[in-house]
Amino acid sequence: MSATGGKNALLSLVLLLLVPACKPEKPVEIRKPEEPTVIIKPRNPVLTLEQRAELAIAPELIGKIELSAGAEAEPFFVIEVFPSENLKGEKGFEQQKLAGFSVRTKNSDELIRSYRAGLRVKGLLIFKSHRGYGSLPDIVSVVRGNNSYDILKIQRTEAASYNLDTSAIIAWLKEQQKISSFAITGAGPDWVEAKFIRQPETLNEFAARIYAFAPDVRGDGPQTAGKLAERIRKTNGFYLVWD
Repeated sequence: MSATGGKNALLSLVLLLLVPACKPEKPVEIRKPEEPTVIIKPRNPVLTLEQRAELAIAPELIGKIELSAGAEAEPFFVIEVFPSENLKGEKGFEQQKLAGFSVRTKNSDELIRSYRAGLRVKGLLIFKSHRGYGSLPDIVSVVRGNNSYDILKIQRTEAASYNLDTSAIIAWLKEQQKISSFAITGAGPDWVEAKFIRQPETLNEFAARIYAFAPDVRGDGPQTAGKLAERIRKTNGFYLVWD
């Protein structure tokens, strides 16, 4: 190979190596930052002046409970069923009615304990109407009533899966009052909570009664009567629930 041919070959090799390096680079794609997700939580309804007047509960009493709970009072409604028959043959209709007021608090037990006796003599009942399960505040409500069983009537507590209506649950609770003394401190559509004034003498037997009447209690807590009895002793209360 001549010197000229060698130089040409070397030059060709250099050009081949330089061609890829000389290719235009693709422009860097700049990603726009993702828009932050904004979650707007609806504001809980506040008890209006008109509703406060309708309830006819002393404003200073409502104010004290608001202060103790650290939250504004909200309206508490119940559903009333009125018997009637329309042209379609449908019987009964439901209507929402203002029955009291509620506050949201994480100190529900203390709030109920502090006000229960004083409200009772005024013809008022205070109770837990909704459970927050620790992560959210409980809802404590104040309504008019004659005794703590009225709480179950207001909440229409029942256990449809076990064919237990409100009156059947109240009847069972009254039967337990013969061996103990307690006050209803909370209730919902399918649960009841109570605190003892006087505990039963045999807690294991009482725990067995709870399991027989409300079997779903096992799913929410202790699996044996002995362990449930221990929890009853420590909390000085009991809990019923039906899934």
